Amino acid sequence: MRIFILWIALALTHMAAAQTPTELKAKLPQVAGWTIDETVEVFDPDNLFERINGAAPGYLLFDFKELTVFVYNQNGTGDNRPYITIQVYRHAAKEDAFGIYASERPSESNFLAAGTEGYREGSMLNFFVDCLYVKIESPSSTDGTINAIKQIAQELGRNINAQPAFPMQLQSFPEENKIAHSELYIPTGFLGHEFLNKTFTANYQVSGKKYQLFVMDAGTVDQAKEALTKYMQFTKQNTKLREGRLIIKDRFNGDIECQWKGRHIWGIVNDDKAPVKVDDVLKKTGEKMQ
Repeated sequence: MRIFILWIALALTHMAAAQTPTELKAKLPQVAGWTIDETVEVFDPDNLFERINGAAPGYLLFDFKELTVFVYNQNGTGDNRPYITIQVYRHAAKEDAFGIYASERPSESNFLAAGTEGYREGSMLNFFVDCLYVKIESPSSTDGTINAIKQIAQELGRNINAQPAFPMQLQSFPEENKIAHSELYIPTGFLGHEFLNKTFTANYQVSGKKYQLFVMDAGTVDQAKEALTKYMQFTKQNTKLREGRLIIKDRFNGDIECQWKGRHIWGIVNDDKAPVKVDDVLKKTGEKMQ
């Protein structure tokens, strides 16, 4: 019953986040000294390349659905007035929006409270919230423009969702020893294997050595078993699969110590031979997924 209620809540969250261009425009904040342009551009998977050219395939990988572009113009006269562009990329699900955001996020930046997470580099500010990846930028770097960008980001994020959260799977990652802002979502081809998909990762460091923790959401128990079966076939291990602890001897990625329960598979990639208490880490991760 608890799982059923959780799935309903997640479904409603995705529905609420599926903003149309008109709904998104209504959520744009009013900013003193700036006016929202009446022109709104919309792009879909077929013509996204017209807006972002060679970057389009990367967005499509994360199940991109629609891009809506808005512009704020600074009040006044003349052709050289500063303007601010807002690009709102809508993806199929929260993990997709997080995934494309995280793939472009620098490891170190000026992180700030905007949406679920955001960062600013000069007059560019990016954040994600629910299934939306928002990019705000301006050719102007004056204090007035930067302040307007911050206001737009923070208020727009709250207007979309006042209580945003990271994807559920990321919330299961233990905080101890985790490297800040290292989380990623890999929709396909984790560790170079086509059968390992929909995988969340985070990097950790112990005694100066790094390791990676991953959580794969296979969707169903049968799909998790199918992915592990293909992995065992690849490694030529004749292990009888059952839920619980596994060691996968991957000749390209080393021994992968992992756990399987239900639709989830989680484990550790430890090429650097970090002194990890594997059982403790896997147990803590599994407890948070229950």
